[in-house]
Amino acid sequence: MEIVNRVSRMMAISAKAAAEGGKSGLVSTMGAIHPGHLSLIQTARQMTDLVVVSIFVNRLQFLTDDEYRQYPRDITKDVDILGQANVDYIFTPPEEEMYPSGFSTYVDVERFGSKLPGIYQRIYYRGMTTSVLKMLHIVRPAFLFFGQKDHLQGAILRKMMRDLNINTEVVVRPVVRDASGLAYAARNYFLTPAQMSAASVIYRSLQAAEAAIRRGELRAKKIIREITDVIASEPQATLEYAVIADPDNLEPLSKIQKSALVGVAVRIGETSLNDSLLIEDRE
Repeated sequence: MEIVNRVSRMMAISAKAAAEGGKSGLVSTMGAIHPGHLSLIQTARQMTDLVVVSIFVNRLQFLTDDEYRQYPRDITKDVDILGQANVDYIFTPPEEEMYPSGFSTYVDVERFGSKLPGIYQRIYYRGMTTSVLKMLHIVRPAFLFFGQKDHLQGAILRKMMRDLNINTEVVVRPVVRDASGLAYAARNYFLTPAQMSAASVIYRSLQAAEAAIRRGELRAKKIIREITDVIASEPQATLEYAVIADPDNLEPLSKIQKSALVGVAVRIGETSLNDSLLIEDRE
């Protein structure tokens, strides 16, 4: 395993791998490595010849400087974990190489997902697509791995790749959860033990939505009501949004016909947590 902290070095490694005909996979992270990341790495190891994990806390994905400064960082711990995960390269570029002085080029997937109330944050997603596109040019992976918890990100990235003819496949893997059902996420770091327990209500709300759909309820408003009622049962939880959308084009659905993305965000204390459930093709 090699830790690479220069863009030029990572590009040289990528060019050599491509020339030799090997397939590489990228797991793009902002650090705070958790079991969800490790599941993606395991899949990447099975599908590719070379696995790259990027660790870059992308300033462009934060709405405020305070959020950026408070984001958990422990590169030593992350490297220790990744060292046991059979990773080939850890790419940790400095901000001045990703966004040098005078940087002014951004990638904006316009209007895609913008009809989802409360969930779409243009600045955040513009920052995400810009950073990921740079990573794709540097690493040149055949596959980019994301977790389903970030299904909206995956859908936006697939749209970007279609529009820009980028020959990288986005592989979205199931959410990895703890024993209570809480999805692993970097933001869990901010939760107290009591809040961690309370946060399990998020997955219970998604389970309630899935149960309603299996009973034959296909109206989005009724399904969202199921979610709302479950979240309301937890005093420490505040529902920020609940949406039912087409998983491919992110258009809001009034009624489920085939597949659907059920997405929620819930605030526990001062921490906002999101999760999602993919309802597969019902036909």
